[in-house]
Amino acid sequence: MKLSELVCGSTAEHCTANTTLDHLGDSIDRFARKALAYLNEPFSEEAESFGAFCARVTLENACAALIGRIDPFRLLYLTEFQTQGGFEYGKPSKSGFRWTGDVLVEDKPPRDLWSADHELSKISRALFSPHVDHVYWKPAVEVALDYLSGNSDEALGDLAAMDPGTFTAETKGRCSELYSKLSKGVHWDFFASSALMDEITLKDTIRDCFIQISRMSFVSHFIPTAYRSLNRPRAISSYISFRKTFQ
Repeated sequence: MKLSELVCGSTAEHCTANTTLDHLGDSIDRFARKALAYLNEPFSEEAESFGAFCARVTLENACAALIGRIDPFRLLYLTEFQTQGGFEYGKPSKSGFRWTGDVLVEDKPPRDLWSADHELSKISRALFSPHVDHVYWKPAVEVALDYLSGNSDEALGDLAAMDPGTFTAETKGRCSELYSKLSKGVHWDFFASSALMDEITLKDTIRDCFIQISRMSFVSHFIPTAYRSLNRPRAISSYISFRKTFQ
């Protein structure tokens, strides 16, 4: 089972957004496949060195793909920006994809989300922003739970426990923690051998990473305006198939 189907949905008509999601899907599958191997196979030096890196790339690309399906403009902008002749690898980009800004909210959210005093430019469209939670995630979780209520498959028990009111906050918290933990293995912030992730820590982290990705990806297919969404039976089948690849 390819994780890309669950995250990116099904192929649509040929266009830039579709091509970009296919590209992200290929990357997700490439790194998820390695991370799954590190999770399911005996612990090794290679897993110790590259497990966290593969998991973080999978997490970042999955979040980027979900942003692109919910907000195609962001996906199209980034694609167009990177295909310009002046794109430079070594030059920081103020409008490039960022974990804080695109996934997490950059500024403290306002108490009153719907105040007429808010400037449009300051309303965050980050994946886990309060506004995105209100208009996308919360309604989608409610619809997903209604749909799942008639399905007794044990593999869906984790989904049945979702709470529309806390889904986004809990997922944001777990993904933020995972990103920080996995970053230690990307930047190799292990200056003492005792700080290296042991087998249990690494495998638990990779497993939780896949749980968070699969759960929010499943819910995304219940957002009626999301691009390339799977139909509901296929979303369930895709979720179950991927979850069976790890325990």
